[in-house]
Amino acid sequence: MDLKDLGFAGDDFLPNRATEEIDLVDENGTTYQWEVFYSFSLSGVDYLVFIPNTEQEYQFVNVELDDPDSDVPGYIVMKLAFDDSGEELLEEILDEEELSEVREYVEDEIGLIGQFLGQEE
Repeated sequence: MDLKDLGFAGDDFLPNRATEEIDLVDENGTTYQWEVFYSFSLSGVDYLVFIPNTEQEYQFVNVELDDPDSDVPGYIVMKLAFDDSGEELLEEILDEEELSEVREYVEDEIGLIGQFLGQEE
């Protein structure tokens, strides 16, 4: 997977819509196919935003929506990182301050995701 496929373009720090689908496997071996809803860079770190498609995926939501009209409870943000061999991987955001900063950025850029999704339907 190339960063350009996810909407990243060199030093372009503006968020981009992307249509890349990623297969993720949880610790139990269950595979989920998620579409990258949004991608962006913030403070030199690349992030991907995913919207859960099923109730089973709601367990992964790490940013809850304050929009009562939304069909989804929130969204999932993960950061792009590299392992020791240089392979790309997605990491969960464990730092609450980082997650809060990411949420603020996403909402500033595209507004409430629930409203954004409603406009696309």
